[in-house]
Amino acid sequence: MRIKNIFKKKQNLTEDEKAERFWTWFTKSQNRFLFLSEIDGEEKENLLDEFLIELHKFNENIYFEIGGHEDDEKVELIISAEGQMEFFPAVEKLTSCAPDYKSWEIIAFKPAMGKGFSLDYRGKKFDPEKIIFIPLNSKSNPNSIGLNICYPEFEESEEEIFVNGTYLILDTILGEKSTTLDIDYLEVIKTPENIAEYNFGHLSDIAEYIADRKNVC
Repeated sequence: MRIKNIFKKKQNLTEDEKAERFWTWFTKSQNRFLFLSEIDGEEKENLLDEFLIELHKFNENIYFEIGGHEDDEKVELIISAEGQMEFFPAVEKLTSCAPDYKSWEIIAFKPAMGKGFSLDYRGKKFDPEKIIFIPLNSKSNPNSIGLNICYPEFEESEEEIFVNGTYLILDTILGEKSTTLDIDYLEVIKTPENIAEYNFGHLSDIAEYIADRKNVC
């Protein structure tokens, strides 16, 4: 006797259908996130968790930021791949499917914010005006852009802190997409004792350096 399977298989949605499902949810829920910056504590954490769960139903490897300035007419919703190039298409797909919202600006990737700032990360201050970079040249790929980022207090035991702090600075100055696509090689090192002998620049000028290199190439 054949037993009839009464359980339906889990529906496999296409990427388009997943994107539509996310924006349907967001459209219904958007007002709860408009004033997220004014909410503290457990309520805020619950909202952030809810948003991330819904976003990860589309793709588990992309993330978000909600913010903007108080005087802006719209709140920014930034969809990010956290610099992981293989997930850039997912970010572009989701944001391209976004409806037009009166109160929201949907942005693909962390945008370039320029310079004139510093940040504190894991107990260390990162100031682009003081951080030195040394351009690197590759004989096998002369058009590539390589950098040594130098810190006088660098220790290998804290390499992760310096690397992450460096990328936070670069993402802010260049934007997520440029940081990932335009820089082919990056290494964080201790500032050489003979740094004056190098043709170095400061990280605050990295956008101009990359633009000049790309124009030459």
